[in-house]
Amino acid sequence: MKKIITIITVLLGFSSFSQSLKDYIEIAKTNNSKIKINTSNFNLANEKVNQVSYKNTNISAGVFALTPETRVGSQLFKVGISQQLPWLGELSAQKDNYKAKAEVAQFNIALSEKDLVFKVKQAYYKIYEELAKTEVLKENKLILKTYERMALAALSNNRATMSDVLRIRVQKNELHSKTFQNINSIEVLTKNFNRLLERDVNLSLNIPDSLNVLDILLTDKGFENHPLLQKITAKEHVYQTENKLISIDKKPKLDVGLDYIFVDGYSDINPNQNGKDVLMPKIELSIPIFNKKHKSQYKQVKIKQEMLQEELQAQRTNLDMALNQAKLDLDNAILIVVAAQKNKTEIQRAINVDLKAYETGILDYDKILRLQLQKIRFQLMEITAIEKAFITKAKIEYLTN
Repeated sequence: MKKIITIITVLLGFSSFSQSLKDYIEIAKTNNSKIKINTSNFNLANEKVNQVSYKNTNISAGVFALTPETRVGSQLFKVGISQQLPWLGELSAQKDNYKAKAEVAQFNIALSEKDLVFKVKQAYYKIYEELAKTEVLKENKLILKTYERMALAALSNNRATMSDVLRIRVQKNELHSKTFQNINSIEVLTKNFNRLLERDVNLSLNIPDSLNVLDILLTDKGFENHPLLQKITAKEHVYQTENKLISIDKKPKLDVGLDYIFVDGYSDINPNQNGKDVLMPKIELSIPIFNKKHKSQYKQVKIKQEMLQEELQAQRTNLDMALNQAKLDLDNAILIVVAAQKNKTEIQRAINVDLKAYETGILDYDKILRLQLQKIRFQLMEITAIEKAFITKAKIEYLTN
């Protein structure tokens, strides 16, 4: 970073960076379908917390096909009601499980936003590159037209050859062709940029003429709080709640209920409590004596937790490698910018010397054409390096917290 700060001062000649990129990012976030889908999935996962409740109440009714006789009369029909009671903490454990799953889903929103922001910046800087290159090509085409007029004028005085004129025209035509290729690329890139923002593809864009290279400066940030890692860590909480649910599920199930039996009394005799109905409270206990599923469920959760640790370590390694490579790419891009700026300045000085000598002598058109083409190469190299530097910075921001 110190090295970047040292050489960045060479680049202070650039104009201020337009804030419109922030606006495009906000538009993209608002319109993006993937973010909307992930937000809906989070809301859906969060809503599942509200579905936690008691098991259904069972109500039964039946008529005795053969009415059993009792001392107080015949049993005609029976109605009953029963309810399974949750163990202490069972409902809260279910809610905790749904909340943990919702937390995992929430990180998908952050990840989709990070992906989108990087894609918008990448597309934005690519359009800037093509626009800047087009302006360089146009400017140099005008310069070559000037050389062409100078060569034609010198041709009449035998101070230039037709070969000089033709070589200049060939290079001028080449710049003309590259300019229109860039214009076609800009049109496609602009439409794709609008598609990325999920809006009308024909809307115009506000792209600055130049970028402020000071915006490349970074603050030191790590990746430990990256949503990718936080999502994996959040899954660990899900597995912990699953273990708790398994431990509760393996306990006996307790049902309490009440049966009511209607009894028809005798008409010919009148025993004590004749025709008295039956009211029978009941308790039902379901014990998983032969059920072996819970042991397997514990093992499954343990395997998932072990896999999670491996996944976490793999993601840390990938982020670390990608971040270090991106920082190296950024340093190299800035070095290329500095070198290109110095070289094009030196070449322009050489061109100025030759043009000054032209006032008193014969201009070496072959030499000045080579110098001009070298300058163009370094101008385009500078623009490409600037574009790469900004995209690399955007990648570093994606990889860090």
